[in-house]
Amino acid sequence: MTDLFQVLGQQRKTGILTLEGDKKVVQVLFEKGLIVGVAFPGDTEEEPALGRRLIRGRVISAENWQRAYKQHKDNLVGLEKVLVDNGMVTKEDLTAALRLLTVDTIYGLFKWKGGSFHFETKPVAYDHEFVEPMNSEFLLLDVLRMVDEWPMIAERLPSFDMVLQKLNPMTTLDALVGTPWEKNRTFQMEVIYDLIDGQRSIREVIEVSFVEEFETCKYLILLMNAGLIESTSISAKKDRGEGRKSQVAKYLAEAAAYLLVGIFALLLFFQFTATRLGHFPFTYGERQGWHAVRDSVRKVYDLKVKNAREVFFLEENRYPKNPSEMVDRGLLPR
Repeated sequence: MTDLFQVLGQQRKTGILTLEGDKKVVQVLFEKGLIVGVAFPGDTEEEPALGRRLIRGRVISAENWQRAYKQHKDNLVGLEKVLVDNGMVTKEDLTAALRLLTVDTIYGLFKWKGGSFHFETKPVAYDHEFVEPMNSEFLLLDVLRMVDEWPMIAERLPSFDMVLQKLNPMTTLDALVGTPWEKNRTFQMEVIYDLIDGQRSIREVIEVSFVEEFETCKYLILLMNAGLIESTSISAKKDRGEGRKSQVAKYLAEAAAYLLVGIFALLLFFQFTATRLGHFPFTYGERQGWHAVRDSVRKVYDLKVKNAREVFFLEENRYPKNPSEMVDRGLLPR
């Protein structure tokens, strides 16, 4: 794919590059070797990618988007122009949204594991007033840098459903003054830091910040390294709630089953000692039986602790530091 973008840029091609793979179809628009936009043939007309970006970024309401889209269709006027002329979106926000959509989409292409492509030479339509053409080779260098650095980011931020919180809500980025992270302080970092409230997921911060996905994640890691933010136990996504509850219920059910087995084994043991107390010491066979029961009880307890740790992780998004944390949560008996 790298060679493909380089060739189209160097040969100053004009047309549409269609890529199919990862169960998606994406089109990249070129004009004289410059990238001027992306398109998604599978999108419905009523909710294209730009609409989702603006609505999720809280730049425009869903109702205003539908109103603008209807006016665009009825009057055959460019959608971007309708949005700006009606004051629904500022020109600056619209230009930023179009650029972010293009950069994040092309970055996503490099995560595909395979696919096919074809290029059709033809004139491409885009609104010169709102679109800033991008040099394909420069953009490609940025994307390749993102791909190289992504494993490090994925290790620190394994899920965009994570929720982060400030260690001290009263602290500002002035705390970075005099530290190694001061040089990384930017307006974008200020925006991202202000959005961290212990409720928004990383995905929501990306959507609202209007900063590129990759750059947002880098800023979040910088803020974590600087000791200003940390992960929190609050669930990030409502649509994961039911799945999480079912997993918790599953682990609790398994723990209860193992606990019952353990109690039954203990009862058998106490019954055995009560009836054979006068016959100690045990025979070799009886002693072996006692060891088997003791090992069984220990395994049951170990399994209960293991399950309690998993339940704790599902609820707190981290493993407990010590057993007392599980006891305090009621996951282990006192």
